[in-house]
Amino acid sequence: MNTGLGYVFVVLALLLWAGNAVIGRVAPDVNVPPLALNFWRWTIALFVLAPFAIPQLAAQPDLFRAHWRLWTVFGIVTVAGFNSAYYIGLQYTTVVQGTLISAVLPILVLLAARVFLIQPITGRQLTGVAISIIGVAIIVVRGDFGVLGHFVLNIGDLWILAAVCMWAAQTILIRFVPKEMELVAFQVMAFVAGLAVLTPLYVYETVEGRPIPLTWSAALLVGYAGLAAGVVGFTCWNLGVMRIGPKTAGYFGNLFPVFGAALGILLLGEPFRWFHALGGIVTLSGIYLATIAPATACPRRVIE
Repeated sequence: MNTGLGYVFVVLALLLWAGNAVIGRVAPDVNVPPLALNFWRWTIALFVLAPFAIPQLAAQPDLFRAHWRLWTVFGIVTVAGFNSAYYIGLQYTTVVQGTLISAVLPILVLLAARVFLIQPITGRQLTGVAISIIGVAIIVVRGDFGVLGHFVLNIGDLWILAAVCMWAAQTILIRFVPKEMELVAFQVMAFVAGLAVLTPLYVYETVEGRPIPLTWSAALLVGYAGLAAGVVGFTCWNLGVMRIGPKTAGYFGNLFPVFGAALGILLLGEPFRWFHALGGIVTLSGIYLATIAPATACPRRVIE
């Protein structure tokens, strides 16, 4: 299996998801509610991939029946869970706090991989994770660590933390997909399971007075979320994790705020500041240390 291509897949997924974060920033301005955005995102992904998945499902019916719990749980965690919790959380907390909380992803993946996949944790990996989190913090606090003195957890932060836990769970769960199972078919069945849970929540949101507007702006946002972030990004992430493993993919998770800042500068006209450059360099250095640098560059302590 091509490991180098796995890195490309993971980075591309994070770039596309960072674009989805930009969509999330713009969505309130055009009155697109969070559950509606999430529902139509995955509905579009389902209809795009279903024609490719149906022949695969027909060829492997016994395999999918045998593993129905896996794709059901995976769909609930990823489709109904992660983005819904993240979007809801951002209604009650700041982007700064949400991004800082998201930076714990590599730690959660390390711990989950240790518990569920019996993978050791080295001192080099822990050091690299810590450095990458510092890089993320530099960006989100805009170089002013005094901001952390006002960091107080609220209900929105708990939603964000729940979302990040589900992202970590997704990264671990994909490793349990049998090698002979077709990935596209697995994803489509996960979409079905997740949408079964998400649909009544979306209907409730609409009935409560928050329908999605029928405008071109809303259509463009939903289209990107469904095609780029949903179909391409989701598939790239899963392919990447299958090739490089959940721990390594988890380290790259801290590229998400770096890409988000870069896209904000390019697409939203946000100014480029010194802390963007410094934070990006520090984050990339931490990822390099955890994934690529020789083990002799760091302490050799291993948690087993």
